[in-house]
Amino acid sequence: MIKRIVRVLLSKTFLSAVLILVQIALFVGLFVGLQQVGTVAYIIIMLLSILVMSAVVEHDNVNPSYKIMWMLIVVWLPITGMLFYLWWGSQRITRRNVEKFAPIESAASAAMVQENAVIEALCQQEPALARNVEYLLRSASAPLYRSTSGEYFPLGQAFFARFTEVLRSAKRYIFLEYFIIEEGEMWYETLAILRQKAAEGLDVRVVYDAFGSMFTLPPGYDATLRAMGIKCQPFNPIAFSLHISDYKMLNNRDHRKIAVVDGETGFTGGLNFADEYINRKKRFGVWKDTGVMLKGPGVYSLTVTFLKMWDYVSGTQTRYEEYRPRGEYEADGFVQPYCDSPLDGEPVSENAYRNVLRRAQKYVYIVTPYLILDNEMTTALRLAAQSGVDVRILVPGIPDKWYVYYVTQSYYARLLEAGVHIYEYTPGFVHAKMYVSDDKEAIVGSANMDYRSLYLHFENCCAFYGGHVVRDVRDDICATLGESREVTMADVNSTPFLKWLAQVFLRFFSPMM
Repeated sequence: MIKRIVRVLLSKTFLSAVLILVQIALFVGLFVGLQQVGTVAYIIIMLLSILVMSAVVEHDNVNPSYKIMWMLIVVWLPITGMLFYLWWGSQRITRRNVEKFAPIESAASAAMVQENAVIEALCQQEPALARNVEYLLRSASAPLYRSTSGEYFPLGQAFFARFTEVLRSAKRYIFLEYFIIEEGEMWYETLAILRQKAAEGLDVRVVYDAFGSMFTLPPGYDATLRAMGIKCQPFNPIAFSLHISDYKMLNNRDHRKIAVVDGETGFTGGLNFADEYINRKKRFGVWKDTGVMLKGPGVYSLTVTFLKMWDYVSGTQTRYEEYRPRGEYEADGFVQPYCDSPLDGEPVSENAYRNVLRRAQKYVYIVTPYLILDNEMTTALRLAAQSGVDVRILVPGIPDKWYVYYVTQSYYARLLEAGVHIYEYTPGFVHAKMYVSDDKEAIVGSANMDYRSLYLHFENCCAFYGGHVVRDVRDDICATLGESREVTMADVNSTPFLKWLAQVFLRFFSPMM
C-alpha cells in the first residue's frame, strides 16, 4: 500500500496535477492578494517566460514541433510551464555528465570497425538499403554484419523459453541491461540461473534502471545481488546529491533491453523482466511483446552497448576488443544492431524509422504501444500513405495508461485522412516496437514512437536487411492484425465531447509522456 502511494506521489501525472494547482493558486493570488504589486509580478513572470522560450528556441538540434509544444506550455502556464520544461522538456545534458560519457563513447566508437566487404555485399543485393546502413554507421557507430543468425520470437513466453535455455549454457559471462526488473516468476527463474553461474565463477553483471524498477524491487536491491556474487549497478538512482546535474539526468532513463551470453549470443526486443511480459500474470489482457536472438559477429554491438553503460555506472574502463565473438553462423540476411543516446542530440531511432518510410515502395507495417508523434513523423506517415504505400499501424486495444491512450487516439483523424490504416489489438496490450517494409527490412527493439523514447531515453534496436527474420516479423504482424479491429473515421467522429476535450488538453503535455 505504501509503495502504491509513493508511486502515485512520484508519478508525472500527480506532479503535473500539483503544478497545475500551483499555477491556479498563483493566478488567484495575483488577482486577490497582490493588487499593489500585481503589475510588477506580471512583468517579472512574462520576462521569465520569455527567457525560457528563448532557451527553447535556441536549441538548434531540437525538433521544431517539440519546441512549439513547449512554447505553448510555457505561454499557457507561465510559472509552472517553466518548471515543466526545466524538469521534463530540456534535452540538454549537463557538461559534467557529457564529459563523463565522452571518453566512453569515443573508445567504443573506435572499437566498432566496419568491414567494407559486408556493405559491398549488401549493395549488390539491395543498393537502396545502403543509405540507412550508412546513416546508422555514421551517426550511431553501428557496423553492418553478416554471418549472424537471427531468431524471432512473436510472444514473450517463446522468448523466455529460449532465453533461459541459452543462459543455462553460459560458460564465461552473462550481461543483462533492462529498464524494469520486477520480482516474480520470470525474474526468480532468471535469478536462480544467474546465481548458479556466478557461483561457478562466471562474470555475471546486471544493470537496471533505478527509476524504472523503483516500485518493482526492494530498496538496495543492487546490494542484494552483489551478496549473491552478481555484479550489479543501478542506472541513475534517485539519491541526494550536491550536483544539480544528477537530478537533471533523472529525466534520461536507460530504456534498453539487452542480454549477452559469452559474447556469442545476444537478445533484445521489447521485453522487461515482469510476469505480464510472458503472460504468467494478466494485467491488460493478452500481453503481446516480441524479441530477437542473435548469434555471431553482430552480437558484438550489443556487448559494446552494454559495456558502455557498465563503464558509466561503475566508473571502469573496458577494452572492448577483448569481447569480440569468435564464431560465425549461417545467415540469409544482414543485421545492424544500433543504440540511441540523448547525449549526442541525434534522434537516431526516429531517423531510422523515418528512413524506412522514405524508402518504402509497397508497404510499411508498424507496431508500437504508444503513438505520440511530432510533425515530421506525422508528415512522413501521411506522405507514404498518400504516395500509395500501404501503411498500417498496430496499437493496443487495452491500454496500460489511459491518458497516453487518449493522446494516441488523438492522432487517428489526421492519419486516417491520408489513408493510413490503424488497428487496435483487441485481445489486450501491445508492447512490441517494430517496423517492417517491402519484405526487405525490419526493425525490432526498445524504442517506442513517443517523445521520451525518441528524444530522452537510452534505447537500442536491431535493423534486419533481407532474410527470414524480416519475413517472420511481417508474418507475425499480419497474423496479429487479423486479431485486431481496424479503426474507421466513423469511430473518430463518434468520440464523446468530453473525451475529445481531454485529448486536446493532454496533447499539450505529450512531450512529457
